[in-house]
Amino acid sequence: MSDLKDIQKQKESKYNLQDYLSLGYIYLLVLGVFNQAIYYKFLNINILEYSSILDVLISPISIITGDLKIAAALIFAVLFGLLYKIILPKYYNWLSKKEKYNTGKNKEKIEKSLAGVKSNGFTFFIIGLMVFSVFIGLGTGRGSKVKSKIDNDEIKLSHEIIFQDNTSKHVTIVGKNSLNVFYVLKGKKEVTIVPIEGNVKSIEKLKKE
Repeated sequence: MSDLKDIQKQKESKYNLQDYLSLGYIYLLVLGVFNQAIYYKFLNINILEYSSILDVLISPISIITGDLKIAAALIFAVLFGLLYKIILPKYYNWLSKKEKYNTGKNKEKIEKSLAGVKSNGFTFFIIGLMVFSVFIGLGTGRGSKVKSKIDNDEIKLSHEIIFQDNTSKHVTIVGKNSLNVFYVLKGKKEVTIVPIEGNVKSIEKLKKE
């Protein structure tokens, strides 16, 4: 048992907090790109063709800060992962007291499982899995919902876009980044993509009726 703990400590000592933070950011970056790619895929848009490097780098931050539901879901995912981390070792400790798991291969399996769930790697795995579910699940759900509203002409006009020539349009904005604004006109079933620079003068939110 002690040898197993020593091996586990040696594995975990290879990484420090900064390493975990760096890996965590890269992981969030990948999930942010996937979230956006899935969402815009429902709108028949390859978002990577309309994004800058900056848009890609800040995608996790813009997603989290842009929707309180996502932020709340991420907090819940992290808390659930930590709770799972606390409960699972207790379960294995309880299981190890059973006569069936006191000897032989069963005992060895329990000891390995217990050492595994107590490791930092397991904690990050569980949290990472929960965060993955949030990003991918909400990207899919949001994209599907917006697509359905467009197809069924159920969109509500939310913004007024004022262009450089002083013309304006009342639209539903379905997305925006540093380069482009993506909107739908009432009665239309296609998303219009307009570059912001040189075209858009201002974007104002419409008052709710």
